[in-house]
Amino acid sequence: MSMKKLNRPQIYEIMRFIIVGGLATVVDLTVTTVLVFTTHLHENLITSVAFIIAFWVSYFGHRYFTFKANGSVGAFFLLAIATLILRNIIVYLLLLTDIRGFAALITAMIIVTVITYAVAKFKIFKHN
Repeated sequence: MSMKKLNRPQIYEIMRFIIVGGLATVVDLTVTTVLVFTTHLHENLITSVAFIIAFWVSYFGHRYFTFKANGSVGAFFLLAIATLILRNIIVYLLLLTDIRGFAALITAMIIVTVITYAVAKFKIFKHN
């Protein structure tokens, strides 16, 4: 995407990306909540299960709805893991600068979302 004005299909694609990401987030939170209140699983297991289920929602959502293109599930999983790590690093660095709480979390989320969109669009789900 160049710095020129976005056209309508590009705007709709970005909106679809946000919808799929939002749905994956809702699934992550729902699975987490259900498991917390219905099981005695360890928190790390709960967050891992929720992450994996949300990952599949995200992958298939982007494959069939956002980008409408085949993409490597392995590459998308590596992207998800890498951006999860990056997000935590960004939060950690922001905390060192006394940017805390919601501001740190939202800042990291925005940065990682932009990176995820770019990598998914131009590398993983690119149209041939």
